[in-house]
Amino acid sequence: MAIYFFRNTGNVNYNVTANWSLTDGGGATGAVPTSSDDVKITNNSGNLTVNVLSVAKSIDFTNFTGTLTMTSSITVSGNVTLVAGMNITGVGNLTINSAATLTSAGKTWTGGLIFAGSAQTFTLADNWIVNGSEEHTSE
Repeated sequence: MAIYFFRNTGNVNYNVTANWSLTDGGGATGAVPTSSDDVKITNNSGNLTVNVLSVAKSIDFTNFTGTLTMTSSITVSGNVTLVAGMNITGVGNLTINSAATLTSAGKTWTGGLIFAGSAQTFTLADNWIVNGSEEHTSE
């Protein structure tokens, strides 16, 4: 379990190992986050495209002012924190598959939102607007 910070190296894609660091603004780790890792996208990150099916333990956009483009989907096993200063585009789904608190900060999620599982508690910290479908599934 680690905390990974996105660092746009000129390539904005989530699945590029050189785009991830163990420190905010630091050097590359040579690894893409797994479902056991917390992900932080900050003002040092630059734009980010989730371009392949991706995973994270949690994802936090605190202080992020760039654009998140969802050309694929991401599954998060914990909290999701969006911020007012960010932009979201694309139609990729956000799947939450574990107990979590979701904070939208007034942003519209442009893809679908999927609550997966049958025994988890999902807490919406504020109102969520979802342009895609909203689903509840059991895994």
